[in-house]
Amino acid sequence: MAPAEIPELAARLEREPDNAAVRARYAAALFAADQCEQATQQAQLVRQRRPADAVATLVIGQCAEKAQRYEDALAVYRGFLAEYGEARGSAAVRAREQLALRAFSLAQARLALQNEAQLAAQPGDPNTLAVLPLTIATTDTSLAPLGRGLAQMLTSDLSLIRRFRLVERLRLAALLDELRLAQTERVDPSTAARVGRLVQAGRLVQGFANLPPEGQVRLEGSVVAATGEVTGPATVAGRFRDLLQLEKELVVELAGRLGYQLSEAERRLVLENGTRNLAAFLAYSQGLLAEDAGDFQRAAAYFGDAVRADPGFQAARESYQAASVATQVQQASPSQVTTVASQPSPPPPTAAENTVTSAVNTSVGDVAANKSEQTAATGRQSGEQAANAPSASPPPTPRSEGTSQTVTGLIRIVFRLP
Repeated sequence: MAPAEIPELAARLEREPDNAAVRARYAAALFAADQCEQATQQAQLVRQRRPADAVATLVIGQCAEKAQRYEDALAVYRGFLAEYGEARGSAAVRAREQLALRAFSLAQARLALQNEAQLAAQPGDPNTLAVLPLTIATTDTSLAPLGRGLAQMLTSDLSLIRRFRLVERLRLAALLDELRLAQTERVDPSTAARVGRLVQAGRLVQGFANLPPEGQVRLEGSVVAATGEVTGPATVAGRFRDLLQLEKELVVELAGRLGYQLSEAERRLVLENGTRNLAAFLAYSQGLLAEDAGDFQRAAAYFGDAVRADPGFQAARESYQAASVATQVQQASPSQVTTVASQPSPPPPTAAENTVTSAVNTSVGDVAANKSEQTAATGRQSGEQAANAPSASPPPTPRSEGTSQTVTGLIRIVFRLP
C-alpha cells in the first residue's frame, strides 16, 4: 500500500464500513504515510473483526517499533503468534518479532552498561536464569556451533520448569557482543556474575562439553550466583550419539543444583522438547550462529537442513519460516511489508530439495558412534538398505548454489563425527 491510495481507500470505507480487508489496506497506507496514530486505530478495528489479520498486526507492531516501544511491539507479535502461529502471513510476523527483539536487546544491553552501577546494587531474582553459550572442547571444529545450540536447548528446557524465568538468547547475545565476550572461551565466575547483573538474572548457568574423537563425551553445568560463587558442576557422560539425551539428564541435574525437584509432568515436557536427531540439531545450531550474526539467508539454509533431517523439529521449522523472510521484511518499505504479510507462510523444505537427505537420514542413528560402532553400523545399514531398497526411485532435485556450502558441511559432519 502507498500513501497515494489513502483517499480512494477512505472513500471505499465510507461505502463499505464493514469491509475489514479494505480497512487493513487503509491502515497499511496510513502507516506508509507515517501516520501511525491513525494507522494503529484502523488496524485495531480490523483486529476486532479479524484477529488473525497479519497486516493489521504488523501495522500495530511496527508503529510501536517506530516509537521505540519495543516491549509493546513484542507483545503484539507474540500474542498473534501464540494464537495464530500457522495463519497466513505468520512468517512475516515471526520475522518482525525477531527483528524487534534484536533491536530491543541491543538497546537494553547499552542501557544496562550505562546504568551498571545502579544494577549492581539491585539483587537479581534468583529464579531468573541466563544460560551462557557452552564451551566446546573438541578437535573437530565443525562441532563448535553445538555450544550455541546446547545453550539454547538448555534455555528451552529450563523454561518448561514452572519456577524459572529464562533470559532470551538474543538478549544475552547482544550483551555479550557489547562486552566483546561472544567469541571467547569459558568466562570466569566474576565476569559471569557481572553478565548476570547486567541482564538482571539472579543466577547463570555455565556449561562445558568435552567431545573427544574417541571414548565418552562429557557435559558439565555449573550455577554461578550474583556473588560469583559457583556450585560444583553437574556432570553427565555417555556416547556422543546420545548427546541430546545427555542434555536432558543435565537439565535434571541442574534443576537440583538450583534447588528444585522436577515434577513428573515437567520431566515429561523436558524429555519431549526439541529433537532427537543429531544431524538436525547440528544444522539448527549452525543456524542460530548465523541468525545471531544477522545473516538470515545462511540461517534459513541451515534451519532448512534441520527441518529436512527432522520434519517434526518445531523450533527449527519456526526459525526457518522467520529467517526465510527476515531479509525481505528488514529491507522492505512499509507497503512492501504488508505484501509479504499477505502471502502464505513459506513451506518447510522437502526431502526432495536436498541431494544428501537420504544419506543424512540413514546415517543419523550412527552419526555419533565411535569408530568401532561405525564399523558395525555400516554393516547393519548395508544389509538393511539392500533388503529395503526400492526397485527404482527418481533422483532428488539438487539444491541451489546458494546453499551448497551447507550441504557440503552436512556430508562432512555425517561421515567424520567420532
